[in-house]
Amino acid sequence: MLRNGRNVDIELASGPSPRPARLEGYPSFAEFIAQDGDAAIYRKYGHLSARNLLYLQSELHELEGKLQQLDKEDAKEIGNEDAQKAARYWRDFCDETNDRAHQHRALQEKIRTKIKEYHKAMLLESQVLALSRPTSRTLNAFRRLFTSAPVPILWGRDKDLFKDERDLVTLVPVDTNRLNILLQTYFGWLLKENRPMDEDPHRRSRGLFYYPERRIQRAGAVISVFFCAILLIGAIVCLLLISDQSTGLRLGMIVLFTCLFALVVGLLTNARRAEIFGSTAA
Repeated sequence: MLRNGRNVDIELASGPSPRPARLEGYPSFAEFIAQDGDAAIYRKYGHLSARNLLYLQSELHELEGKLQQLDKEDAKEIGNEDAQKAARYWRDFCDETNDRAHQHRALQEKIRTKIKEYHKAMLLESQVLALSRPTSRTLNAFRRLFTSAPVPILWGRDKDLFKDERDLVTLVPVDTNRLNILLQTYFGWLLKENRPMDEDPHRRSRGLFYYPERRIQRAGAVISVFFCAILLIGAIVCLLLISDQSTGLRLGMIVLFTCLFALVVGLLTNARRAEIFGSTAA
């Protein structure tokens, strides 16, 4: 999602508008992605990445075997002065006239280059694997724009570019707040904002509209405060009304409101178990 008030989410809507001249394909698709942070969805090519790492791993394993073989040969040739010096003294290891050291240096250069490439690929892969999958709501709207036109936006093999949902990642953090997700899924149309790009007939004809994330955050904050206030005030009022009743009834009322508070926190927020226990105990 975009930040600083430019954040927008994509949902379904309808409505005609005049058709401006535009170039469809990569230009229009790139414009759509650039205007909506949620639309930053791309293939991660997990199979190709795994295969690339396996190839690099095997190359390094082969080089490791060659190095171990050289070490074994040097260990057996006790009388080979060049080999023994190259194994103990850096100056001899770097000596251009030492044939045995030259073999080691050439192999070590290959290992150094390949292991650097391998480690870099591993680190990049770990970063890619940490990316989240797009939500089903966002992905459905994204695919709607990509595939609903009579003529596909991209041609050739790219027509099926986003077919495999398991291989898609989003470059923006996914909101895991349950209340915000609920508002985005079912009430986003109430929070939509009219923007110049909403007049684009290509978006409107595909049933897309936009709303800022700040409206979702504010609505979620208001609803959370409302529920907290209701539970707090409700508990106080109920205890006052039954102050002359039995102790068991008052304890039951306390247990009821405590459970309701824990339920609201657990269902409407992304609080962890320890946080729920802490807030309930407080």
